[in-house]
Amino acid sequence: MSQVLLIARSIAGETGHRMLASLVEALSRHLDATFVVVTYGEGTPPSHARALYAMQDRKAVEGVRYSLEGTPCARVYAGETLTVPCGIADLYPREAGLEGYIGIPLRDAGGDVAGHLAVFSDTPITQSEVATAITTIFALRAEAELRRLAVEAERQRLIDDLSRLNTRLQRGYGELRRENAQKSGLMGLIAHDLRRPLSAMMSQAELGLARSRAGTPDMARVAAAFARVIDNADRMSGLIDATLDRARAEGEALRLGRHDCDLTGLVRIAAEANREEAARKSIALRVDPAPAIPAELDEPLVISAIDNLISNAVKYTPPGGAVQVTLEPGPDSATVSVADTGQGLTPDDLDRAFGRFQTLSARPTGGESSTGLGLANVREIARAHGGTVRAESDGRGKGSRFCLTLPLRAPARPEAKRT
Repeated sequence: MSQVLLIARSIAGETGHRMLASLVEALSRHLDATFVVVTYGEGTPPSHARALYAMQDRKAVEGVRYSLEGTPCARVYAGETLTVPCGIADLYPREAGLEGYIGIPLRDAGGDVAGHLAVFSDTPITQSEVATAITTIFALRAEAELRRLAVEAERQRLIDDLSRLNTRLQRGYGELRRENAQKSGLMGLIAHDLRRPLSAMMSQAELGLARSRAGTPDMARVAAAFARVIDNADRMSGLIDATLDRARAEGEALRLGRHDCDLTGLVRIAAEANREEAARKSIALRVDPAPAIPAELDEPLVISAIDNLISNAVKYTPPGGAVQVTLEPGPDSATVSVADTGQGLTPDDLDRAFGRFQTLSARPTGGESSTGLGLANVREIARAHGGTVRAESDGRGKGSRFCLTLPLRAPARPEAKRT
């Protein structure tokens, strides 16, 4: 076992890519190997292997990439630990000039084979069981380091996404403030415009009333006064109708700022935003792992919608419960589902769930407040994207499930007709 100690000393204190490079070098030297390589697979399922680090005849080599077809490595990528002490070229003619082979699969956090560690020798491998055991030990070390690097890369990507989204949110907040200022100005103008006809209506009505009570009423002047009341009422009605028409036009659909993004990343961001509150209530918040799902969405709005669903689930689930978030991709759309072990919904709740200012039968379990607007906002965001949202529950005390389905791409605009 002196080889194990020598290799262990060679990588002691090393982490990350330096550790992987040192491991390949140590295996090459202490196992007297012709070629040692740590690879990752390309394709689904992998059809090629590309080297992260490789050494041939004790010299580092770069740019190694090869097809797995007709190689012993294909069996390793299929999940097999393979040792061929001698005669490897007889079994795999592509390995002409080589005798021995040891291949160990390297798995990702989900248990799938993501790469492999391979040792080739131009002489038969003596004590092959010992050599395989040594290679397996350090393959596990390499696998753990690759997983750690993947977690760090994902963490950095999440930080970058949050930073980028924060910039967009700040920009959107500035635009919202400007829009609110414009609306406040519009409301001021409307109030000013309505005040004048209202004052005129009141004065003309009082005048008409006074003249009608005179000993000898002048009915022509009374009629004229009330005619002016009607005129001003019509003017007010027109102002109100114009204001409502404008509000309807502006409120038909949210204005989207679509960008290419990863929907899976947006789900993670929304989940992380609720992680602390879930922990405060001892609620298990789980997010099923999912591959990246490219989409064209308004990121801040979609995060807001998912955040609403998750925060509601946490809000209405008692301490000790669980909230499960899943993402199911389809050919043209994807569905984000948030299921909880909370109070559940009645049939009446399901009918009213997405209405504005609707309070349902369930009550927050940790003293949280509720405005009755969250689910209505989710529905507006879904509709603006051309998607849907629905609620499901088997009844009170049986939890609930909310499903947000979004198309992954914006609908194509119709081509203009030639004239």
